[in-house]
Amino acid sequence: MNKKCVVAWLCGVLCIQPVWAQGDSDLPLWLQERFEPVHYDLTRLVDDTARGLDQFFGTDDSLFVDNQSFLRIGLETRLRPGDSKLDPSVRFRVDLPTTRERMRLIIESDIEEPLGRLSEQGVREIRGGERFNTNNSAVGLEQRSAKDPTVQWVQGVGAGIKFGLPLDPYVRYTAARQWNLADKLWQINSVSRITQFNQRGFQARTNFDVSRKLDEDRFLRFQTYVEYDERRDSTVFSQTAEINRVLDSRTAMRYALIAVGDTTGSERIKDYIVQAFYRRDVHKNIVFVDVIPELHFPTLPGQDPYVALTFRVEAFFRGNFSRAF
Repeated sequence: MNKKCVVAWLCGVLCIQPVWAQGDSDLPLWLQERFEPVHYDLTRLVDDTARGLDQFFGTDDSLFVDNQSFLRIGLETRLRPGDSKLDPSVRFRVDLPTTRERMRLIIESDIEEPLGRLSEQGVREIRGGERFNTNNSAVGLEQRSAKDPTVQWVQGVGAGIKFGLPLDPYVRYTAARQWNLADKLWQINSVSRITQFNQRGFQARTNFDVSRKLDEDRFLRFQTYVEYDERRDSTVFSQTAEINRVLDSRTAMRYALIAVGDTTGSERIKDYIVQAFYRRDVHKNIVFVDVIPELHFPTLPGQDPYVALTFRVEAFFRGNFSRAF
């Protein structure tokens, strides 16, 4: 892929955006007219499939209850010296909330996805792994607490089977908590997940972040992400300090300093990253564009600082159609 062409195309998109922007979409009318029927059909398919399965295994309440099924399709281009690739990603979750009393049947495409997508930055490169791998799909049952996370810990337990050869049964425990301090100016969130696989062993992940509202449009945030995997026999971690800024109702920027590392080798910190993250809702809270320039300072011997650029387009297909019954 020609890097100059990609960069030129990105600049063109950002420059021409105000010219064709119309209301809640940056897409030209001819493209909206072609995309929206496809989006409607796929969203209806996601919703009908989930509710149909839920009704088969559960009760008729499946037609009315909240359903958190979704399909997310993405296409990402990452450019860095000597390397560039086009990386598709598919993430889906089929939620069957009425299958058992206080239990939910979950079918998901990526049981390995980190807690929170922000923690993905840098961690995936350190620990390896493809963005789309059918062997990461799983089916299982989850019991979720309906408690308020601002009052007490919200805990959940689950069990299921990870696909692939051989099949890999697992059990899982999750816990989440939120604290609001100083008249809600400071917010602390903690999310942890522990999974025991029969084949690949023990896996633990935790994400802890502290955020403060600076003004109406800016937020200060510190994130700590830690991931231990018995199969790799290592702990991967990242620490992020960032300022998030809302530019308008559909655009946001994030400026971040990130340290990423693991416990293998003599150098614990593998990379320092200076990052700007531009995110734009280009069409009705359905299609999003991310542009992420980064400056990397790897610590391993023989590696020089380098610049990387990531461009990502994502489309979301969510259920919960408005139903007139």
